[in-house]
Amino acid sequence: MISEYVDTVYSVALGFYVLAGSQNETKETNGLAHLLEHMAFKGTNNRTAFQIGYEIESIGGNINAYTSKSSTCFYVRMMSETIDRGVDVLSDLILNPVFDPGELAKEKDVIIEEIKEIEDNPGDIIHDYFSDQIFPEHPFGRPIQGTIENVRSFTEKHLNDFIRTNYTGKNLVVAASGRIEHQKLVELVEKYMSSLPAGNGRLPIPDVLPVRERQKIYAKPISQAHLVLGKRIFPQTDPRRYTLGLLNVLLSGGMTSRLFNNIREKYGFVYEIYSFSDLFLSEGAFGIYAGADTKKLDKVRSMIYQELEKVVNEPIPEDELKKIKQQSKSGTVLGLEGMQSRMSHIARMEIHEKRAIGVDEILEIIDKISARDLQELSSYIYDNKSNFIETIIVPKNGYKRYVKNQSDQ
Repeated sequence: MISEYVDTVYSVALGFYVLAGSQNETKETNGLAHLLEHMAFKGTNNRTAFQIGYEIESIGGNINAYTSKSSTCFYVRMMSETIDRGVDVLSDLILNPVFDPGELAKEKDVIIEEIKEIEDNPGDIIHDYFSDQIFPEHPFGRPIQGTIENVRSFTEKHLNDFIRTNYTGKNLVVAASGRIEHQKLVELVEKYMSSLPAGNGRLPIPDVLPVRERQKIYAKPISQAHLVLGKRIFPQTDPRRYTLGLLNVLLSGGMTSRLFNNIREKYGFVYEIYSFSDLFLSEGAFGIYAGADTKKLDKVRSMIYQELEKVVNEPIPEDELKKIKQQSKSGTVLGLEGMQSRMSHIARMEIHEKRAIGVDEILEIIDKISARDLQELSSYIYDNKSNFIETIIVPKNGYKRYVKNQSDQ
């Protein structure tokens, strides 16, 4: 349990983090954690679905949840004097969900529509394709929302089995930020969560398998081609993650970033282009996304590799290093001005670091990153394009022509 007292606000953001997400699923149960998150709001032994929302909203608060690959978070944002109600309702969602068959059938339909929406958006679905390619046959490579076939197959028993295995005391992190005294939070959680079984903690995650295909090309009835290229890297616990944050700012942190300025602004080849990283407790991935006309896609890909080579081979100029450090520090500070962001931050620190890392310490770490550090990290990530995998979606009417062009290269 971790909290941060902020005396300049009158509200509290409170999150219950269950350390179980899609990484805790098999191929057959992929999507179960996400369905459970949805179903928790459909009613408990003590409250109807309407009452869950009404009890929080009637006192001016809001309640929501999300599922990631590593956890499921149920959270509230409310005035500090009503925090007792927040702990009560969140505890009820975790301890006492009731899986009514009729509600389960309706929520399956809702999630299936969500999956269809993602599949209809190539800029979204390509990230799922990339994850599957870079983490083959592994929970990290599977979509959080699951598959339509899986969602249709889930029963009340699947949900209850997942709860028994994963919704336990050793898998729960409670985090709060705002006008809340830590001792009061401890007392409230002990009051409402006393019946939560201790459990055995996190289940082991399977080892990742080698990447099987360097390039995969998909055809869809679309007009624009989409590309993600990248590779596996270090996990969340690696201290180089702060340097990685700077690298992402250098490559795609705003209108003056290298990818944006040198590919979009100079040539107009893309509308959207950015770098990203996904870091887990045991693994990580780095990637770059771009959308372009199919005829320009190979040129865009070549230009992305050229930009990576520049970072590896040429030390970043001092003025540019100063600029991206200021962007990174400002992003850190501005991102932590809201209580919900601060709650998420301290929760991540508790989950990954087992200690609180304050803003001042983060800013100090960023200040100490050198041009050499960035170059060494870039060399680790990129030595040549053969160590990157490529995920590509092209319009269906140009698929054969594009695949032939690739085979001729």
